[in-house]
Amino acid sequence: MFSFLKSKSKAGVVGLEVRADGLSFSLAKLNDDGVLHISECVYRECNAAKRSQTLNELVSEFSLSGMPCRLVLPADQYKVYPIEKPKVEANELAGAVRWRVKDLLDFDLDDAVIDSYDFPNDALRGRPEQVNVVVSRSVVIQELVNLVDQSELELESIDIVDLAIRNVAQRIANDAERAVAILYLRHGAGMIVLVKGGTVYFSRHFHFSLDALNEPSQQDSVIQQLSLEIQRSFDYFESQLGQVPPRTVSLIGPAPNVPLANMLGGSISAQVELLDLSSCYGKEYPITLNEVHAFAAMGSAIREGQT
Repeated sequence: MFSFLKSKSKAGVVGLEVRADGLSFSLAKLNDDGVLHISECVYRECNAAKRSQTLNELVSEFSLSGMPCRLVLPADQYKVYPIEKPKVEANELAGAVRWRVKDLLDFDLDDAVIDSYDFPNDALRGRPEQVNVVVSRSVVIQELVNLVDQSELELESIDIVDLAIRNVAQRIANDAERAVAILYLRHGAGMIVLVKGGTVYFSRHFHFSLDALNEPSQQDSVIQQLSLEIQRSFDYFESQLGQVPPRTVSLIGPAPNVPLANMLGGSISAQVELLDLSSCYGKEYPITLNEVHAFAAMGSAIREGQT
């Protein structure tokens, strides 16, 4: 997504998600085969006033000085607009899509930072070619840039959660022609992402409450709502995008001690199973709260040669 510089070394890469409640951090290093695998995954709770101090502590603790950093925008800090792709040269696309989304924004275009990523051609179903336009407020981007500038990390790029999760989906895919579904849940936020051949075909963001799930009187309602979100996503994927829904949903979150995969299993047509992190770590690895909190940071850190 938003690119800032080319990293001088790929010996290691830091993924970092800056959220209102803290910093989610992940470190990926190259193995002997030249593949990035996660070596560290940490979540540190802090408020905005403590972010710089907390990040500097992480840099010192894990000896990260000079390491390239891929920031991840939390889902509430950007919006994605699928629009008809302007018929312009590639080098003119950025400017063209900027004006196309002007009337969709609830703030001034001059205060926006905009980038785009491809919409899959085989999902058009006769519609004109489209592109996904990502919009964030420039003040949000600047705050993130300043945060990294005040550390000893070197900013490489700023990603969005959808594309960070895409990177994990690509790792766990057994067949490039079959879609992968990842359901990611943490307190306050949920999303489902459908990926095929390394391309995001569909993503849906929704509210999720862990407290409600843990409340016996509300549990059935939460399960029904989650099932509905999954089924709506699969229905859209099939009917509007002309794709075959996956037979399995890979789940991460909301907490290691919540048997949500079993709870959802009888409510949807697909099988729900816990996400296998071995492709991210290069070995068998259990899902802990650190992985749940830092999942988007993990996905960004393991990105290989993609935008």
